[in-house]
Order: sequence, then C-alpha cells, then structure tokens
Amino acid sequence: MSKLRKIHVVIIGCAACALVVAGLFFLVIKPANERIAKVEVELQKATEIADRLGADQRKLAQVKDDYNKQLTDYSRFMRAKMPAIAFADRPQGMIALWKEQAEVLGPMLERWPGKTGVRLLGEVKVPAAPTDPNAINTTLVQLDIGAFQVRGDFYTILRHVRRWKDFNRLVLLSPISISGQSPNMTASYNVTVFLVPSGEVGPTFQMASVAGASGTGASTGTGSVP
Repeated sequence: MSKLRKIHVVIIGCAACALVVAGLFFLVIKPANERIAKVEVELQKATEIADRLGADQRKLAQVKDDYNKQLTDYSRFMRAKMPAIAFADRPQGMIALWKEQAEVLGPMLERWPGKTGVRLLGEVKVPAAPTDPNAINTTLVQLDIGAFQVRGDFYTILRHVRRWKDFNRLVLLSPISISGQSPNMTASYNVTVFLVPSGEVGPTFQMASVAGASGTGASTGTGSVP
C-alpha cells in the first residue's frame, strides 16, 4: 500500500506540475509572446515611419533652402531693377510713379545707348504719368516707351542689344530690324518698361468731385490728390 501510495503521489505530483506548466504557458507565456509579437509589428511600422520621416524632413529642408534662395534672388532682382513704388497709400504711390517717369526713367533711357557704344537717334518719349490713383494697375505698371533707333557698326549694335539685360529696369524689346552698312548701321526696335510695385495695396482713394451743375463750388471726399 505504501508503494502504491508513493506511485500515486508521484503521478499526482507530475500531473500537478504539468498542469502548473500548462497554466503558466497559457496564462503567462503565450499572452506575453503575443504581446511581444504585436510590439514587434508596431516597432517595425514605427521604424518604417521614422525612416520615411527622415527622408521627408530632408526633402522639406531642401525645399526650404530652395525657397530661401529663390526669395533672395527675387529680392536682389527687385532692388536692382525696380524703383521704390508702393500703393499702400495710393496717392503717394502715384507721386512716386510720377517722379520715376518724369525724373528718373527718361534720363536713364537717354544715357543707356551711349553707355553701350551706340548713338541714339531721336528722342526718348516716356508716356505721361496717370492722374487717377485708382486707375493705376497696382500689380504691374507697363510703360510703352515706343520706337528706339541707334546707330553703330554691326558688332556694337549686337553688344548694345545684349546689354539691355543689364539696364536698371526690366525691359522688353520688340523684334529688331537693322539697315544700312557697317560701320553706319541703324537698328530699330520698340522698348517697353515694366515696373512691379511692392507691398500691399491700400483702399481706393475718394477723388474730389464737382458739386452740382451750377458751378458754385466743389466738395471733397475723405481726401484729395496732392
């Protein structure tokens, strides 16, 4: 009986150990393995996202660098080619445009051919400045200067045409016709000047108005053109 009891005890002990091990596996080890596998999947996804994020961050940095370079180039171009004209205050912007057309642009155009080695034939005629600040194109001012005629030898005329890109304003030349024989050749073309105002555009300006048909007087609005 004692032997049977010992065998029974051993069998029961082994069975109990097996149950404990099985319980540990199903209750602890298996859930832990499943959590580990899930975490590994999430880690892989996070790693892939981090890798893409690094590439995206490098791409973003490159785009920012390109943007800053373009902005710097544009600012340099504006300083070199554009006068200080802004229409946040429309009447003041119009006065600045008057000065540009009457005092600055005309003399610059007249001196330019001589600086490039050719001789200007005729006069430079800058169009009249606007008198209504509300009628000005505040995005792009286009000034049609009209016909230009210059004289020189063939190669000097070609150099003169190429050097318009160095002029202190943004210009557009029409197709050029050349006549005569070198060294007394004549080149003819039209010149258009473009001015790009800077800054935000202010509200329209209320112009002075004539009061009544009797001509007894005039009344002004919120302001008047200086």
